[in-house]
Amino acid sequence: MQTYEIQRQVEYYEADTTGKLSLPMILNWAVLASKNQSDDLGVGQDFHLERGLGWVILQYEVNILRRPKINENIKIQTCAAKYNPFFVRRPFLFLDKNDQEIIRVDSIWAMIDIENRKMARLPQDIIEKYQAEKVKKIPRIPNPAQIGHDEPFEENDYHVRFLDIDANKHVNNSKYFEWMQDVIAPDYLLTHEMTYINLKFENEVRLGHNIKSQVNLGDNYSKHRIMVGDVVSAEAEFEWRDNTAT
Repeated sequence: MQTYEIQRQVEYYEADTTGKLSLPMILNWAVLASKNQSDDLGVGQDFHLERGLGWVILQYEVNILRRPKINENIKIQTCAAKYNPFFVRRPFLFLDKNDQEIIRVDSIWAMIDIENRKMARLPQDIIEKYQAEKVKKIPRIPNPAQIGHDEPFEENDYHVRFLDIDANKHVNNSKYFEWMQDVIAPDYLLTHEMTYINLKFENEVRLGHNIKSQVNLGDNYSKHRIMVGDVVSAEAEFEWRDNTAT
């Protein structure tokens, strides 16, 4: 497999009010690393869009030791590790200046036919460029914990805007983080640091949709759901560290 690396410095507009890299930007940086690798291999977005194909991410699992601060320099390493005819497992490592791992992202990817929004078989001339290991079955990421039928939740409403949509004609993945985090009270976000994320996408959210972001919040965990009407579009579980604990 081919390992690929990019380097980034945390800019002020990539950080949240704590001065650390925001959660949506963690995903954006990971996707940027994969995009740059594809571009360098000659199988970037223009290449597969000409065939009416687009990459989509089905699930993320993120372990956060710490988030980097403004002006901190970070390396992001990635590779297409394993694949079968329909899915790719791709990890990402975020390393600090001492090459110490601070964030690990695991992800499951697939390709869709952009016109009919159906899953497509991975073209061999694209996937072979990454020198990934071919396997019969991709190792799965566990499903996130769900909000139970009898569990209370808070919710906010959002309207999907033009600027929420990316080149694959669906909502950019980082927007789900924004919706999920925004429904939590600021006091909690300022006193807790996220340490684990498991986010699974179920059904597409499209331009013009009205969605509900729902959360069941505990002491050091939260369970999330994005709804379009009665349809679940995404579910996630987060784990948190209380920064005020002594």
